[in-house]
Formats: sequence, C-alpha cells, structure tokens
Amino acid sequence: MNPAPSSPPPSSTMVALRLHLEEAAAAMDATFRQAAASASIGRHGNTAAGFYTVTGALLLGGRESHPLLLEAAAEALACLVGRHDVSDRPYATGELYLTNDPSCDAAGVEDLVLVTPIVRDGRLVAFAALTASHPGLGRATLAPVDHLRREGLILPWMRVGHLGRVHDETATLLAVNSDNPAEFREDLAVQLHSLGLGRGALEEALERFGDDCLRELAEVAAAGARRAMQRILGKLETEEIVGRAAPFTARICREAPLPWVHIEALAETRNHGVTPALARAAVRAALREVVAVESPTLSVLGGLADVVAIKGIAGPSSPSQPTGEARFVGAQMVADAVRAAFANALPHLTHAPDAACLLLDLRGQRDDGTQYRARLGLPGGLGASVLGDGLTHGTSTFSPYRTHGVEDIERALPVRVLRLQILPDSAGPGQYHGGSGACLELQLLEGRTEVDLLVPGRAIGMRGGMRGGDARALHVTLRSGTREIRGPARVTVRLEPGDRLVLESAGGGGWGIPFQRSIMRLEEDLVRGIVGPEQSRNRYGLVLKPGGLEKDDHLTYRVRHYLLSTLAVEDIIAGEELLD
Repeated sequence: MNPAPSSPPPSSTMVALRLHLEEAAAAMDATFRQAAASASIGRHGNTAAGFYTVTGALLLGGRESHPLLLEAAAEALACLVGRHDVSDRPYATGELYLTNDPSCDAAGVEDLVLVTPIVRDGRLVAFAALTASHPGLGRATLAPVDHLRREGLILPWMRVGHLGRVHDETATLLAVNSDNPAEFREDLAVQLHSLGLGRGALEEALERFGDDCLRELAEVAAAGARRAMQRILGKLETEEIVGRAAPFTARICREAPLPWVHIEALAETRNHGVTPALARAAVRAALREVVAVESPTLSVLGGLADVVAIKGIAGPSSPSQPTGEARFVGAQMVADAVRAAFANALPHLTHAPDAACLLLDLRGQRDDGTQYRARLGLPGGLGASVLGDGLTHGTSTFSPYRTHGVEDIERALPVRVLRLQILPDSAGPGQYHGGSGACLELQLLEGRTEVDLLVPGRAIGMRGGMRGGDARALHVTLRSGTREIRGPARVTVRLEPGDRLVLESAGGGGWGIPFQRSIMRLEEDLVRGIVGPEQSRNRYGLVLKPGGLEKDDHLTYRVRHYLLSTLAVEDIIAGEELLD
C-alpha cells in the first residue's frame, strides 16, 4: 500500500466545531444517565448519543457512549433513510422517529433508537440520535432459544410526533409493555429531553459555522480515518491478516483503494444471533478502538464507514434467535476476531478478549403476593495486553454491566447474598495475565422465582496467552442436589425457598507466554490469591516448597528453562491451541 498522501490539518473552524459537538454529545449522555431511573441507563451506562450524516453514517459520538449502540444506530438510520427516500416525503425539523426492530437494523428489542432530523431551508443536513437500553421492552430475552418468550414489543421505524409532543398512544403502548410503566415514562421523557439538547447543539453549530459545516466535518473525519487506516495497514508485511475468535474469522486486506474486512462464521454455528447489521457495527467499533490508539481524535469522530468495506456474515438461520442482550455476546466475538487479526502484527494496538458479562433475569413472587423482576450482571475479567495485566472483575465495552451492591440486591429481592468474592485461578495465564472473574452466591428466602441465565463462553488468549477460566452457574437444591451449567449457555432455572445459585464469571484472556512472566509478579499474585500453587507450577513453571508460598529457586529455574527451550516458534504463534 502506498503511503498516505499528506493533507493539511483541519482548520480552526473544524476543530471548534468538533469540540462543540463532542461536548454536546457528552452532555446528552451525562444528562440522560444522571436523571434516568432505570439501572440499565443510570448505573450501567447503556446509552449512545451521536450525530449522523444525511446517509445515516456516524459523524461524531459521545466520549462515554456505548460503542456498539453508537454504530448500530448508524445501521438503523441508514435503513430509515432508505425507506424514507422511497416514500418521497420530506423531513421536517423537530420530527421524532423511533425503532427497536432488529429487522430495521436496530441492535435489539431492548434498544430504543430515538432520532430527530435537522432541516435547513427544506434540505436535510444531519440527524441527532440517542439510543438507550430499556430491558422492559425485551421481556426475558435471556431465555433459551427454544423457549424464547415473545412478550417483547417490536416497533419498526415510525414517526411518533415531535420533540416534546410524542403521540400519547405510542408512549402508552411502550409504557404498558414495560414492568414499571411510571419509571419507563420518566426515562422516555429524559431521553427526549437529552435528544433535544443534541438538536439544539446542532442548530447552534449551523448558526455559528454555516450550513455546510457538517458536510465539511464529515469530509475531514473521512480523510482522517483514511489516513489513520493507511498508516496502520502500511506497517503490515503481508497484504492480508487473519484473526480468529470462535466461531468467527476476520480477514483484513489492505487492497487499494478501499481496504476491506471479511467476517466468516462456522457453518455449524449459525445460531450466534448476530445480524449482518450488528456484525458491521461490531467491526467498526473494533476498528475505531484500534485506530484511536494512534489517532485519539477518531475515538469520537466517524468516517470509518467511508474508508473500510465490510463483507461476509450471514444472518441467523432461525427467526427465534435472541434479539436482546444475548446478541451482544456474538457481537463481542466478532470484535475479538478483528482484534486478533492485529495482535500478531501490531500488538500495541489491541488486547486479548474481555470476558463477557454473566447475566440473569429474575422474575418471582413473594409470600405476600407482590411480584418482582430484576436484571443482575456479574462482570468477568478484562483481557491483558502488551502493556500489562487485565482488569479484575471489570466491565467490557460491549456489555458494561456492573455488579450491584450486596445491600442493594438484598433490599430489592427476597434473597440473601452468601458470597461475593474474586475467583482465584480464573485469570487467563500469560506473561501478562487476564483479569480475574468473580463469584456471587445467592439464596432464595421466600416465594418462587424463575431465573433466565446467560452464561458466556471463555475468553481466548493472544500471542501465546491462554484462555480465561470458565463461566458457570451452580443450582444447589436440597431435593435434587447440584446442577452445573457451563458456558456458553442460555437456560432457565426455577428456585424454591432455600435453593442456592452460585454464579462464577469468566476470566479475561492472557497475553504472551506464561513462562515469561516475572517471578516477582508471580509471587505477588500468589500472596494476593490471584494464582494458586497448582496453577503457578503447571502454567507458569513456578515451583513452591512444600507447605508454603516460598519458591524453590533451583526447581523453578530448571523447569522454566526447560519449558522455554522446548517451545518452537509455532507454539508461540499458535498460543493456546498448543499450550492450553
């Protein structure tokens, strides 16, 4: 690939416009999250505020926006633009459109996309959009595929009034479908208010910088993204790089004039639940993460849709595939495959895969007849990188759930939290190990409850690193004993008083050959309980003296020297396939 031609830096006007819109998008996210009543929005931050071009492509997004929802909204907007062009009806400023329909390229039924067009002198110039996850719209989307509940409300793209004047029947329909109508109406009102802030910021920008400023910013963003991709791909020694994260394979080719990414899924695993639109969104989100390492401005600017072609990926073969939170697990695997493609050639740009969050939906009834419903998340470990170990019990970018406090759980639900702790030996071994997972043990005190569980698979290692520990759930009953559920799985369990549910999240993937980990770091890991004596010997080659945590210097040196001297280059490149 020829080196990218030099181009003049953006003008001061474009810099001022970018900063203006960046602050506006950040304010939309912050306002929405601070005022929302739902934990999915206020606590977990499942929102994405952005500004989009007339074709639906992302122009600029919020610094704290959910990266997948941000790109998925672009796919949904492109669908809206295509349908609107066919109808030949002009847009009007202040109109409000919404959808949560996966067939309209939305991320899933839980994710409500609100959009308002910006029109100047009868000409469409941009869109402001705000996406948020409302779990009540999905209604048990973690349930097994063969018993998937169809209670969720799916709305295709529709015009529902104007900002501040939403059709009452639409708002009522959405609210009635949720578990807490009053809470949903509050969240919808805040979402509309925050979207109004974005519309006002766009109108102000057009007044300050002129009617063509957004088109010029889109050109600057595309030029910057093209330059960044050419600079990164120009460092490759081959024309094509390949990354694998089962069940997906990503092929990235630097052909001129337009590089392309091809995503393939194993034929026998078509139940991954990822639509073509969501796969494209996941690829762009992963590429944005990669290019932002060397060009931080591109972490918020769009432009990737114009400079990278995305091919492949067939949709789910069955109409009963998950359409809510479960779909993000497949999207994360697509992104992991893209990251894996860069790991060997340009390791500083990426990291080992993060463990997906273990999720559970609880629906039950207390002894006094009152009903309850809640969603809990148990994050796993994050992937390690060439820069260091992964974060323990962290939140991945695609599923940013955080564990509720023990007091919050016991106050809201008729359960007792018996245990919440970091899991030893769950981190993926490597020169830099992945983050550790966590263990949460619940006991039902009264009534009956059904629990839908989404148990993710293991996070792979990179550059010789090994997989993180398994995610699993244990259903412990007095009557039937213990039932173990290992990921990846999506099951429903029924709890009776006294039953216990033990949840263990997965560890993050490791980075680099484990035998090359510093002895000093390993000794710290042993003291902190991150690594146990058995794993320190079998995975890291650190041999301890009997009855304590003191290392045997002679045996450790001999074991490590032998293990490293017998490794072939193919072992190091293949990583976990030969080492795990």
